[in-house]
Amino acid sequence: MAETGRNGAVRRAGFHKNMALNRYMRQGKRVLLKVLIYAALFELSFLFLLPLIYILSNSAKSIEDYLDATVMLIPNAVHWLNYQEAVKVLQYWPSLKNTLEIVIPSSIGQLLSCALTGYGFARYHFPGKGMLYVILLIGLIVPPQTIIISLYSLFHQLGWLNSNLPFTVPAFFAQGLRGSLFILIFLQFFRTLPREMEEAARVDGAGSFRVFFQIMLPLVKPAIVLVGVFSFIWHWNDSFEPSIYFSSMESTTIATVLNALIYANSNINGIIPSDYVNEPILFACCLLLVFPLFVLYIFAQRFLTEGVERTGLVE
Repeated sequence: MAETGRNGAVRRAGFHKNMALNRYMRQGKRVLLKVLIYAALFELSFLFLLPLIYILSNSAKSIEDYLDATVMLIPNAVHWLNYQEAVKVLQYWPSLKNTLEIVIPSSIGQLLSCALTGYGFARYHFPGKGMLYVILLIGLIVPPQTIIISLYSLFHQLGWLNSNLPFTVPAFFAQGLRGSLFILIFLQFFRTLPREMEEAARVDGAGSFRVFFQIMLPLVKPAIVLVGVFSFIWHWNDSFEPSIYFSSMESTTIATVLNALIYANSNINGIIPSDYVNEPILFACCLLLVFPLFVLYIFAQRFLTEGVERTGLVE
């Protein structure tokens, strides 16, 4: 009996030991999996942040550090004068004012008009809907460069050149930069909402516009943030259309001024232009251009992620 008791105790001890070993092995596998996941995420995040790190590093270098092959990402000393020169050559504060006067009204106009148009496509049936949808898709794939001559002639006849009207007026009619894409984003969101809410509101006596503004629009906040941020970013970065519609650099946008600086700074036939701006200052200009967008993304990234997931949009 004593021997049997000792054998049972040994078996129980071995069982508990195996249980503990298995538990430690499972915990070790989970820890290893987490380490691998975090390592992969860190590597991917570094790849995405590398361009920003590269711009930040070069913008802080002196021209001597920039030309020195032994100086990599960390400069010998931060050259703060680059940012002062960048503000001066970009005409930053007047250009920022001009940019915001274009970007903010255009983004608001596209937000309202594209939401209303997307809601109409998603919820109503009307004659010619299929043909209009085809035109919408054509507008999605046709680049603005192919119709810029016609647009320039139209705006010239209307007397809109050298003003913000070529940007703001089309935006309030669901046109402008990437307007077709924004309509499709709202269309996709409104299609996912149940019709019972609209029907209940109409039973209570609400009209179509009241249903849209008070019932449906608050339910698509991710789409509102997604379209608002994308419209803001694309108008902010656009240098093509402002360079066509504005003849004076004093009234154009930051992106257009930077593009003109880069073009004027190119070394053609070995001749250095008289208004040459060195590369660290140009990197500082690029940093000043993207910094407001970076701040905007920090505050809006949660809604952007949700909006991209629900629409399947890839920028």
